[in-house]
Amino acid sequence: MAKYRVLTSEELRELEDEFIKFLVLNGIVADDWNKLKKDPEKADRMIDLFSDVVFEKILREITHLAHYSKSSIKIFFCAEDQIHLIGVDTEDPSIDFTSTADRTSIADPSTADLKIYHASKAYTPDREMELFNMLQNGCVKTDGKLYASLEPQLKK
Repeated sequence: MAKYRVLTSEELRELEDEFIKFLVLNGIVADDWNKLKKDPEKADRMIDLFSDVVFEKILREITHLAHYSKSSIKIFFCAEDQIHLIGVDTEDPSIDFTSTADRTSIADPSTADLKIYHASKAYTPDREMELFNMLQNGCVKTDGKLYASLEPQLKK
């Protein structure tokens, strides 16, 4: 059973070259794979392992995540052993942070009724699993620019 989730058939097709390299690195050449596919449990196990490798690589590379809702933004810096949050909340009904245009209102917090706060915590149970769960619950990978632009606001 995969630690995260099994890649879909479409995802596997897109990663076919990487899957072939994975099989070869595990000592499985084309003829062996064709034989292995006749035993669905063993073939599924190889797909599970490959899925884990793919997700581990993706999750290790994540440095920033964000979660947007109508009245709040949660931006995360994903350090090695802790995750850091900068949150922005508003009670202004005219702002909708799910709209990219409204996210610009946080560049100058004096133009809107915004509450900016921060927190940090250790990962539970571990970094990659927590990030995977966050992605499954609506977070998206970001470039970290918004987090960097909000950090100075915390010092005011």
